[in-house]
Amino acid sequence: MLPPGDWWQGKASQAVLAALDGQARFVGGAVRDALLGLAVSDVDLATPLPPETVMARALAAGLKAFPTGIEHGTITLVNGGKPFEVTTLRRDIATNGRHAIVAFTEQWPEDAARRDFTMNALYADGQGRVYDPVGGLADLETGYLRFIGDARQRIAEDYLRILRYFRFQARYGRVPPTAELLTLLAESAPGLAQLSAERVWAELKKLLSCTNPIASLAAMQATGILPQVLPGVRAEGVAILSSLPSAAGWAARLLALLPDGAELPALAARLRWRKDELQFILICQQVAETQLSHPYALLRRWGPEPLRAGIDVRAARGNPDRLSWRVVLDTPVPNFPIGGTDVGALGVSPGPEMGHLLTVTQTWWEDGGYTATRAETLAYLQSLVPPQ
Repeated sequence: MLPPGDWWQGKASQAVLAALDGQARFVGGAVRDALLGLAVSDVDLATPLPPETVMARALAAGLKAFPTGIEHGTITLVNGGKPFEVTTLRRDIATNGRHAIVAFTEQWPEDAARRDFTMNALYADGQGRVYDPVGGLADLETGYLRFIGDARQRIAEDYLRILRYFRFQARYGRVPPTAELLTLLAESAPGLAQLSAERVWAELKKLLSCTNPIASLAAMQATGILPQVLPGVRAEGVAILSSLPSAAGWAARLLALLPDGAELPALAARLRWRKDELQFILICQQVAETQLSHPYALLRRWGPEPLRAGIDVRAARGNPDRLSWRVVLDTPVPNFPIGGTDVGALGVSPGPEMGHLLTVTQTWWEDGGYTATRAETLAYLQSLVPPQ
């Protein structure tokens, strides 16, 4: 049975089940995490009902319904501000290593058989009864991450499952992978080249964000898989990871794996990072690798997190000289005490000259560690303005 939880017993979830006349079950991550006592975030359901029927019944019950993946049988229902992905039971007709052509079915075992790992093929009904068609409960209890059926076939259906294996192993696995499985994963790894860069990066970032991804990353490096998805990774990168704080985020871990001076914009273009992801890790790299006399200017512009990551990477690489900056990172940053009005009062008109004077004065204020008072800052500004 599922442990008690609002995510499945609450009014929003039960109303969705009622709209589908009880012909739906919770599936996948929500069931798995609930059974492990972890917080549940996304709630997915499976149903034998065709997607058009799901849409019609949901709308008739006053729920919002969006055909977010109707060609694959997925309808997103929204109730009480909460999204529920409802997908019709499916079986694979054909696969090519990237995606599958599916047919809808009313058979729960067929739907379970096409999933990746046994612990992800657990279902639960609206009364909390758990259904386990492929032995996932035992594997969940022991921490054994097992492919459903033939592992080679599951991987060949979608090569992203190679990276998913290492991510799920990092989060849920307590039984180490066998040498045979690691060999199979390595032999299958060339198939990763078929995948879009966005899918590969999304999976790699999730792995780097796990609480303790070191064993999985070490296995990926030992099998040659890590260099395929992260070109240029340094040989000692995983060892450096071990010196990072346990709470290190994805950016610190990624930077630790890469050599000093890594061409991050080129890697970002290859892996299709978002602009904010690239900007964040560039600040980390600047703090970790460049000459800086103080962190104040960067702290004001970017906040503490990328600086903290850069300091940790620098220390993990063997240079702890900036660890003392952590005290500054935890100190509230004061507001710059002057503005354009103060420059105008000295007879300077709005424009490039005013902007330049403010920039120079702010740099002076930051170089002093934000300690100058408003009066002192005004005095410095005045010293920059020629007498009228």
